[in-house]
Amino acid sequence: MKPRTVLTILVQIAAVLASSIPDETEQEFVPGKLRDPAAETSFVQGSLRQGTAPTYTEKSCDLTKSAVCASCTVIKVCIAAITITAMVADNTNPTKTCPPATPFCSMSTTVTGAVCQTTPDPAEASCAQAKPVFTCTGIGFYPDPYSCQVYHYCTAQGATPQDYDCPEGYKFSSKTSGCVAQAGKCPTVTCPSAPAATSIYLPYPDDTQFYVYCTYDTTVTPTKVTPLMFSCGLGSAYNPMTDQCEYKCTKEGNFVDTANPRQYYQCYLMAGKLVYKDKICKADEKFSVPDNACVKA
Repeated sequence: MKPRTVLTILVQIAAVLASSIPDETEQEFVPGKLRDPAAETSFVQGSLRQGTAPTYTEKSCDLTKSAVCASCTVIKVCIAAITITAMVADNTNPTKTCPPATPFCSMSTTVTGAVCQTTPDPAEASCAQAKPVFTCTGIGFYPDPYSCQVYHYCTAQGATPQDYDCPEGYKFSSKTSGCVAQAGKCPTVTCPSAPAATSIYLPYPDDTQFYVYCTYDTTVTPTKVTPLMFSCGLGSAYNPMTDQCEYKCTKEGNFVDTANPRQYYQCYLMAGKLVYKDKICKADEKFSVPDNACVKA
């Protein structure tokens, strides 16, 4: 069976499972467009998947702009300018890494000059190639932390994701495993400048099925902050009060954790109320829905 056919079946199954979850309204959706990996080059662990990395030329303050780009992700505010009559060291101008919600520096034609935005500067080949690589933390569909119009499909933890783009005016929805009409502001993830003191994770701002873990690389200056997306799985929701995923039982029985098939939920009645226990299969097993039990993986 072709991979594309398998993915189509998985999308249909996910849509059926999502439709069985209570308190969810039906939405008209369209499928996202699968990106062609052969047409893209992106950095993975410091190296390109294909080709060589073009060099970015740092822009200099020259009295024409209020800010310029020092790199693909760093903006430089022009306080002192380099002129022919008075050569002022350009390194006296302050720089700042663009925030996670708008991680890319792009030169514009306005007086303001450089701006931080959600997409790489199309005029800079090195920036277009340096877009963040999504990290698969489980199985299934995941929203992109930087853009609600982008989503990813992961076949396993640590796998190379399949990247999808929603049409203009649409955003990713876990309820459809596709794109729905966007209403209001596009949700993105903004990690705090330092780890939170009271919680390990952050809630994803648009969908309780997902939550975020922020990593901090202090070996570079300024500290590099990277959000990682995690999924509670279909039928579960992240509770920021407990810092855990919580499953909502709709009936008695065993139900697989769609984000991690080694785990499942056992729903049963206690004092007339549906409750659940978290269950996990052995290291070499996974939960089989047809068998309603753990089987060899």
